[in-house]
Amino acid sequence: MTYSFLQSLEWENIQKKLGRKTWRVGGCLIIEHCLPFGFKYLYAPRPDIADEDKFFYSAAEIAGKGGHVFLKIDPVSPVVFKNKIAAHSFQPRDTIICDLQKSEPELLAAMHEKTRYNIHLAERKGVHIKNHESRIMNQGEAQEIFCNLLNETAKRDRFHLHPPRYYKVLLEIRSECFSNELFFAEYQNRPIAAALINFYRSETSIDGGTATYLHGASSSEQRNLMAPHLLHWEVMRRAKQMGFLQYDFWGVDEKRWPGVTRFKRGFGGKEMIYPDSFDIIYRKRYYTLYSLARAYRK
Repeated sequence: MTYSFLQSLEWENIQKKLGRKTWRVGGCLIIEHCLPFGFKYLYAPRPDIADEDKFFYSAAEIAGKGGHVFLKIDPVSPVVFKNKIAAHSFQPRDTIICDLQKSEPELLAAMHEKTRYNIHLAERKGVHIKNHESRIMNQGEAQEIFCNLLNETAKRDRFHLHPPRYYKVLLEIRSECFSNELFFAEYQNRPIAAALINFYRSETSIDGGTATYLHGASSSEQRNLMAPHLLHWEVMRRAKQMGFLQYDFWGVDEKRWPGVTRFKRGFGGKEMIYPDSFDIIYRKRYYTLYSLARAYRK
C-alpha cells in the first residue's frame, strides 16, 4: 500500500477545521468542496483504493444523499473503474523525489553543478537557514512573515494564494507522525526566502516517511544570493537527520512552470509520474455547466 499525507487523519482534521465535510470509504479520505450557486463535489486526494467496486458504490451513495455533482480523484495508482472521464488534477501529477538514504556527498554529487555552486555561494555570502523555533519567534509571527513573502511572490509570479487562515490551520495541526513546518533563509537577520514543509511518517508505512515541499516564497530583493538553493539543501539535511527517507519537491511541469521545474531538477532525484486524474459524474447537466465555466476562466 502507498501512503500519502493527503490521506492522513491529520489532513482530514485540517479539512474539518477549514469547514469541509469528510468521509472515510474503505479507509480512503473523501472531502466535500463547494462550487458557486450552492453546488458541491467530492474529492479524493491520492487514495489507495483496495476494493474499487465498494469504494465507488459508497461514494455514489454519499453523492446521492448530498446532491454532489461529481467525484474527482487524483489517484496514487491506476484505477480500472470504467465510468470515469479524464480531468484536470488538483495535485501535481509529475514530481521529483530525492532519496535521503544517500549520504550528503552522494546527494550533492547527484545535483547539477550550478545547483551545487549556488548552495555554496549562498553559504559564502552569509545566508542562514532557520525554522521558526530557532528564530525565537512565535508561530503567529512566523506565519505573518511567511504570508508577506507569499504575497510578494504571488504578485511577482502572478499566481493565486489560499486565504491566510489556510496556512494558519496547516501549521496548527500536528502529531508524532505529521507536522507542517516553516523554514526561512535569512540574510543579515532578514528573511528573504521561506518554505512550508510537510513531514509525514505513517505508523504503518514501510517507506520510512517523506518530507514534502508544499509552499515556497521569496523576496524580490537579494535574489543574487541564491537563498532558495541553500534553503532546500538544509531542509533535506534536516529531514535526513530526522530519519526521513525521501524529499518530495511536489510538482514539476516544463510548460506551466519552466523556471520552477528547472530549479527543482537541479537537485537531482528521480522523476515520478502519477496516473491521470479523473472525474466520476453524478449530475451530468450541472457537470457540463461546471466544465464550461472552468474553460471560460482559463
